[in-house]
Amino acid sequence: MRVTGSSGCASQKILSIRLRQGGLSFYAPAGEGCEERSEEVRFLPQEERSARLAAAFETFAAAYGTYDSLRIFVDTADTVFVPEAVVDSCSPETWLARMGVALSQRQTVVVTKAYDGVCALFPLEAEIVSRFEEMPGMRAEWYSPMQESMAAFRRSTVSGACFVVYPTQENVYVSRYDAAEELALAEVYPLRGEADMVYYLSELAEDDRTATICLYGDRPVKYRPVLKRYFGRVTVI
Repeated sequence: MRVTGSSGCASQKILSIRLRQGGLSFYAPAGEGCEERSEEVRFLPQEERSARLAAAFETFAAAYGTYDSLRIFVDTADTVFVPEAVVDSCSPETWLARMGVALSQRQTVVVTKAYDGVCALFPLEAEIVSRFEEMPGMRAEWYSPMQESMAAFRRSTVSGACFVVYPTQENVYVSRYDAAEELALAEVYPLRGEADMVYYLSELAEDDRTATICLYGDRPVKYRPVLKRYFGRVTVI
């Protein structure tokens, strides 16, 4: 899975949106006949989230044209990862409730397509979901950042048992692969700094300091030095 797709603008124009609690970012790749475009929007105060999102999206679309599809990556610690084989065995709301995630009256549950046999489920304002899914001539595709890191692992040359760690501005996505490179764990936690990162990984690795940690994303440089003090091998993919 490539975040922005590999097609040029002449054949397929893809707009990627990264939506998080404190704001969002837009990204459209460069291609034949068009330039790379990006924009960052912060949500302050939080109660203006839906209105700010709507205004930002309309401004971006008006400035940079229309797109064939939207890829929306929702970065939230309220994500639940469920095997595709059992995701339909109960309602999305039930899956979230089992993991202690409650829905507000304004929210609905988004269920992503499966990647590597796993679906991501997360709550999101129904108004936001409707706005994206009802855009004329455009197809909304929902993803979790976890699916990005899982795809990065499959593209990489990493082999054997390891943790794949993807820190974002607000959360950290952790997947664990066994010696046969089968997915054994997928979790997301709030991330406020280095201490959180070390604590989560120490608990998940059962304090095994020989565990291999594979960092992914645009923030690995920040966390690699501290993790190298606690774990035997820390690499970047």
